[in-house]
Amino acid sequence: MNKNFTPLVDEHLQSLANMQEAQTDDFFYARLKNRIESLHDAKQNNWSLPLKPVWIISMLVFLLGINGLMLLQQKRNAPAKNEIPASLQSFAQAYDQTVSSSY
Repeated sequence: MNKNFTPLVDEHLQSLANMQEAQTDDFFYARLKNRIESLHDAKQNNWSLPLKPVWIISMLVFLLGINGLMLLQQKRNAPAKNEIPASLQSFAQAYDQTVSSSY
C-alpha cells in the first residue's frame, strides 16, 4: 500500500470504532411498527390487478377448452388428404379424362 494512504485508513477505522447507535424513544418504534403493519395489511386486502388470480386462471382454462373444441371440430370437417378437389374432378369429367389420386 501507499505509505500516505495507511494513516488515512487507520484514522477512518478509529472513527468507526468510536461510533454509537442513534438513540430514540420507544414511541417512535411503536409508530413505525404500526405504520408498516397498516401498509402490509392494506396491500394484502387490496389486489392491484382488476381480477383476482382465481378468475384469471378459470378464464384461461375456459378459453383453452373452447380452443380445443374448435380444433376438434376443424379436424372433423377437414377433407381427407387422398381426396381430389372437386374442381379438378369436374374439369376431368368435362373432357372425358380420368384423374389419378396419387400426387
